[in-house]
Amino acid sequence: MKNINKILAIMVFSAVFTLGFSGPTSIFAATTPSLGTAGTYGVLSETFTRNVGVTTIIGDLGYTTLSGSGTHTISGSVFVVPPAQAGTDQAVALSNLDLQACTFTFAPGAVDLATDTTHGPMGVYTPGVYCTLGAASIGTAGITLTGTGTYIFRVTGALTTVDNSSVTLANSASSCDVFWTPTAATTLGANTSFKGVVIDDSGITIGNTTAWIGRALAFNGTVTSNTDTITSTCTTALPTPPTPPTPVPVPVPGNWWAPLPLINVTKIPSPLALPAGPGSVTYTFVATNVGIVPMSSVWVRDDKCSPVNYISGDSNSNLFLDVSESWTYRCTKQVLSTETNTVTAHGWSNGADGYDTANATVVVGSSLTPPLIHLVKIPNVFTLPFGGGVVTYNYSVTNPGIAPLSDVGITDDKCTGLPGRVTGHPGDINKNNLLDPGETFYFTCITNITQTTTNIGTATGSANGFTISDVSSATVVVMSPIAVSPGFPNTGFPPEESSNKWGIAMVSSIFVLILAFALMFAVKRIG
Repeated sequence: MKNINKILAIMVFSAVFTLGFSGPTSIFAATTPSLGTAGTYGVLSETFTRNVGVTTIIGDLGYTTLSGSGTHTISGSVFVVPPAQAGTDQAVALSNLDLQACTFTFAPGAVDLATDTTHGPMGVYTPGVYCTLGAASIGTAGITLTGTGTYIFRVTGALTTVDNSSVTLANSASSCDVFWTPTAATTLGANTSFKGVVIDDSGITIGNTTAWIGRALAFNGTVTSNTDTITSTCTTALPTPPTPPTPVPVPVPGNWWAPLPLINVTKIPSPLALPAGPGSVTYTFVATNVGIVPMSSVWVRDDKCSPVNYISGDSNSNLFLDVSESWTYRCTKQVLSTETNTVTAHGWSNGADGYDTANATVVVGSSLTPPLIHLVKIPNVFTLPFGGGVVTYNYSVTNPGIAPLSDVGITDDKCTGLPGRVTGHPGDINKNNLLDPGETFYFTCITNITQTTTNIGTATGSANGFTISDVSSATVVVMSPIAVSPGFPNTGFPPEESSNKWGIAMVSSIFVLILAFALMFAVKRIG
């Protein structure tokens, strides 16, 4: 019996040792409750007050008392004295949310969700139930909810957001899975971009020109708005594409250098103008491989809008931006005043990084639409033998906006002579010498290079009092007189990375041998 117990002990030890590497197991996960009939409302209240301007509600509106000097528009139905069932369903949903166990509890006192780091990375939240022991606020830095799942913010006290703050969704998070359940009043600051369902009979006040994707549910309370937009339909952030594999340089035979990557990006805001004042703008970015080698490690980033979400384009799902392939990305933000922002696209191939940029202006407070211009520059050769040679650069200029462009021209920082427009002006379909939307103007420039050269082309045009530009660069590689790959002496030992892997394998093997000998010894003792 003692020997059997020894065997059992060894088996238990082995199981514990093995399972110890499997990581923690999630026991609880927040779940999204049914809102029942309350789920059709953008605003559900006892009293609905519109202080100023026009409040736009996508969904149903319910109230018993209507007040204020403002007005409203709705896409659904209006329920004056909402059905009692809506109130019951709101209460049932709140009870469900309140019964779910906290996955993280903040320290006692008020907490700024935008700056807190006790829960994890600053301003970033994954699915779970976040419980406060005091009031909660969202500061100017805003917060990002990332990942598929349910987000519950159970606030013991008031919920507030400062002016110009935001709640952003990323990586498949959905506004219909975000819930805020404060025990005191909710106040959203002006120009807030907010996501989720607020259930709060203590009252909900929405600051001027706030864009809210979610629902204001206060069946026994007051909802107050000021020229706001409340959208009850769900919005879901696009998933983040997986990280591409580590790039491996492409071997090149002989003394030729490999061609370098050439990426190009377009940027189109919608809308281009916000005549009524601050509002939501969606930017669409398209990254295209205009070179001759596939690219990995592709990303698109904007200096004033985040997150930039991948939409589509990797048709063969190989995580490479293949030649002539285009990937589409999008980003949405609140634009408060006229601004110009810049996007950068990146790709990697043959040991080199490729970049391109594009900018766009959105006008706030005027109906004047700013123009857009886009340039693609492609050399006729990407590599030349030692000594160099003649290169012809081809420039294509398009108008992705809505305003016709005049005075369209090209300059280049290293191409001898000013790039000239192709004879006959092909692309100017109506021959009005304006670059209209949908048209393409073509230019060429011929020069001789003797060494590897990166040069930058710039396209310019004018419309509606704006002069705009776009740049595009290209690198032509000239072979060196001797192209020898550096090496290291063969010491007989693998490199450090391999040594680490062999070390792990050796430790694992030793453990298995020890376990095997222990079992053999125990069995022998029984015999």
